[in-house]
Amino acid sequence: MEKLRLYFEQSIQFFREVKVELQKVTFPTRQETVGSTIVVLVLTVIMAFYLGFSDWALARIVKALLQV
Repeated sequence: MEKLRLYFEQSIQFFREVKVELQKVTFPTRQETVGSTIVVLVLTVIMAFYLGFSDWALARIVKALLQV
């Protein structure tokens, strides 16, 4: 029974500390979130085109070499 009480007290203390730490957090504004999302999407599209082109080009090179 003592273990259960100790576990309960430690859990309460943990959540108190979590609450204190969350009060210190500064969350991004909507504008910052939208800006970051746009950057991620643009870079994802650029990387997709780059990797797609690289794959296409290397496949053609390998195909040409194997036909020789």
